[in-house]
Amino acid sequence: MFAARTCVRNASVTQPVAGLIGLQRRHVSKVRETLLQAETPLAEQLAATGLWYYGLKPKALSKGEKKAKGDKHRVNIVDEKLCDDIINYIRPTLDRHVGCDIVDLYPGAGLWSRKLHDTLQPRSHILLEPDAELYAPFLKPLTSRPNVTLLPKSGIVWTELNEVLTKEYLPHQVERNSRTETPQRNDTLLVTANFSFFPKKKYQSFANVTQLLLYQLINSIRSGTLFQKYGLVRMLIWVGEEEKSAVMPRTIQRRKRLSMDAELSTDYIAELAGGDVAKGQYGMPDRFARDHAIDLESIRGVLARMKASNTAIPPGRETSIVRELTALSKKKQAAIHAGAQPAVFERPYRAELEQLEAAFDAGKFSSADKQKYQRLLDLRYKVQWELRRHKGIHDILTDASITPAEWDERIKRLDKYLRIEFMLTRDNLHVWRQDPPVLTWDRRPVEPLVVKDTEFFPNVPCALLDIQPKAAHPLLRAMGPGTNRAGDMFAVILSSMMRRGLDPLGKVLETIYPGAKEGVLPNCAGLSAEGGLPPGYAEWNARSLNEAQLVEILEAWMEWPFRPGFSELVARESEDSDLVGEDEPGAVQMGDF
Repeated sequence: MFAARTCVRNASVTQPVAGLIGLQRRHVSKVRETLLQAETPLAEQLAATGLWYYGLKPKALSKGEKKAKGDKHRVNIVDEKLCDDIINYIRPTLDRHVGCDIVDLYPGAGLWSRKLHDTLQPRSHILLEPDAELYAPFLKPLTSRPNVTLLPKSGIVWTELNEVLTKEYLPHQVERNSRTETPQRNDTLLVTANFSFFPKKKYQSFANVTQLLLYQLINSIRSGTLFQKYGLVRMLIWVGEEEKSAVMPRTIQRRKRLSMDAELSTDYIAELAGGDVAKGQYGMPDRFARDHAIDLESIRGVLARMKASNTAIPPGRETSIVRELTALSKKKQAAIHAGAQPAVFERPYRAELEQLEAAFDAGKFSSADKQKYQRLLDLRYKVQWELRRHKGIHDILTDASITPAEWDERIKRLDKYLRIEFMLTRDNLHVWRQDPPVLTWDRRPVEPLVVKDTEFFPNVPCALLDIQPKAAHPLLRAMGPGTNRAGDMFAVILSSMMRRGLDPLGKVLETIYPGAKEGVLPNCAGLSAEGGLPPGYAEWNARSLNEAQLVEILEAWMEWPFRPGFSELVARESEDSDLVGEDEPGAVQMGDF
């Protein structure tokens, strides 16, 4: 009896187990297909280390062979043509750095580092590579040169980095005091780094170490620390696709504290190369979108700037929206004006509807095909339903005859989700219409070149950010002991405002400290209706403030006689929210690495 039960049990599990094994094999095959293709000699050499396997069986070691040691989260650039395309694309702006010093963090396999070195012929090139033993053979073509130094240090451990930022390694660089003098651009020093990790790397309670590093690099501009103690130093930083939107958002929904800090501290941030935004991360569309007319106008603007600077996109590197715009006639291009018509959003189901309509018109299926025809009808209804709702939003936004009170009353009558859509449409349109546009993305000097997955190993698309610092407002640079702490107070104020980014500004200021609404806002002339508010707009929210308005709030705050001291402000904010949460980059300080 016992033996019979055993046989039955075995029979009952055999089929599911076989299915599970088949599923695992398909998953392994898919991982190999999507992440571990080696299509360049450098990728093959990296694959041969056996360090990257993502659930696959690690490479078997031959007798006497040592297992490769290193960070398997690292993503390397492995395609020479990609590097050449980028360098040729921005060569006019690189020429000013010829003969400079290069500080190179996490060079990895070193292809990008070598190409940059060949172009700039630097007087010194310092490589900080924590996995120096793993990457030494890859870096040999570079380290064999007399002016290149490889240090087995982590460029993201600031104590180790500061040991390098000295006269010993950078004898030609002169430290500046950003508190007593206005910082000037320093083209004799260039920083490059590869902070691309897959899967994204955690640090303590912070979910994304790359985003943390970006925050601290941006923050160092205002504080005049790290590289920025030598002046305003340009940074070329490789990051993951997810992180680029944190520092350079393309919609108001993604405009958070980090991107606002960047706006206040940089002349520009340009995405030089990256994944096609229309496809989104790993082929999935971004869940945050704005009126497509804004995106088309934005592209029209950047192409005009590129034409003026004689910059051309290499063939095959165009984004899909560039191809969309250039396919239109000149007359249709000129007719695009965001806000002139109800907003249209590029949703995935629109593409599906377009395909179904084409197939239906071509006779590939008919109304007799119940499943496909019903899907066609459902999508038609969905598109028309969305158009009707956005027409209602457009009617409110363009009705200049109603008073603010009447305007607010109409908004209150909207259902919850339509009210949210209204706020998104309003805010995205408002930040676009300003001169210059509020979002750094909409002021970009060039359109990013489209990268391919297999130009990286593992095959995870990355983005190259070009960060050019500027001299921030003097109050923003007043940080640390010996100053009035205006810059430190602003960091607390901005953090609080962005946690309540959709609330009216007066309400947010009153939450930060009682009396702030009456003490600050009346002294901010740029926050009046003459400052470019949309028709009927009753009150600002924090996420739609531009750089000049943020600075004006700080100036009024510092002139307010009843403002709290820095310690009191921090204590109050800490009681309210523990000052920073897991998504706030300030939760971990530079020295914590």
